[in-house]
Amino acid sequence: MHNNEIKTLPNFLVVGVMKGGTSAIAVNLPMHPDVWMIDAHKKAEAISLHRLNLKKTKGGLGLFHKEMDFFNYIDNYNLGIDLYKSFFNSNHKAIGEASPNYFCVNEKHYWGCISRMFKHVPNAKIIILLRDPITRAFSHWNMIQTTKPKWGKHLVGLSFYECVTMEGSESSALLKRSKYFDNLTRYRGTFKNVYVALSENILKDPVTEYNKIYEFLGLRQLNYNPGYRTDIHTYNYNDKIDWKSIDYLKKHFKDDVDNVKTLLPDLDYTLWNEY
Repeated sequence: MHNNEIKTLPNFLVVGVMKGGTSAIAVNLPMHPDVWMIDAHKKAEAISLHRLNLKKTKGGLGLFHKEMDFFNYIDNYNLGIDLYKSFFNSNHKAIGEASPNYFCVNEKHYWGCISRMFKHVPNAKIIILLRDPITRAFSHWNMIQTTKPKWGKHLVGLSFYECVTMEGSESSALLKRSKYFDNLTRYRGTFKNVYVALSENILKDPVTEYNKIYEFLGLRQLNYNPGYRTDIHTYNYNDKIDWKSIDYLKKHFKDDVDNVKTLLPDLDYTLWNEY
């Protein structure tokens, strides 16, 4: 039941990475009774309840899925913080959203995302999910080839190796979004509470890993599995990553991965490729 008087701001944000498990965490974290997160149905309810006109918005704000894309698109942000608050109709202890495009602060059309976010939710707890850079890029490529050709029309029909080695590939989202260090340092340099997890470890041991996140959010841990789903946006690809691409990308991502491991030495990277 909605309380029409409740309009608040989230106190935690899952900011990325793309193809790193943000859809799964948006489904699984709210299995804790003290967690509330925006999803497609809650978004639709808020749009109907407050009679919001979102036809001219960008990204996911006006679409039927979890992503808000409010702070990263200046046009969405200019609609006003009160509109954003309209979506968060909850008095739960932990109130959040998951928008993986928030992580891409080094991309020109998202410049200003962190500063806008910090202006309105400076005390928000930030959650970042990382995934092995090669498998993240491969998943990204598969989405382009199957369900999201608009993500890279010039890449449709090309092999993974052709896409990652072609001229200009270093500046394409396919590879840029698998480089984490710069954006990690920006978030850690802006917000005082930043938690980083590896999606492979969450998939392997969801109870332990979600309990770490609950602890970060100041919530009691769950001593059981409430039914965490491990099949959210998982796909059986027709192709496997070829060794030629793996060898090439190990070299390409090595410096960034080394920097991430130096920045976050306590994470368990054993399920990643060796760089």
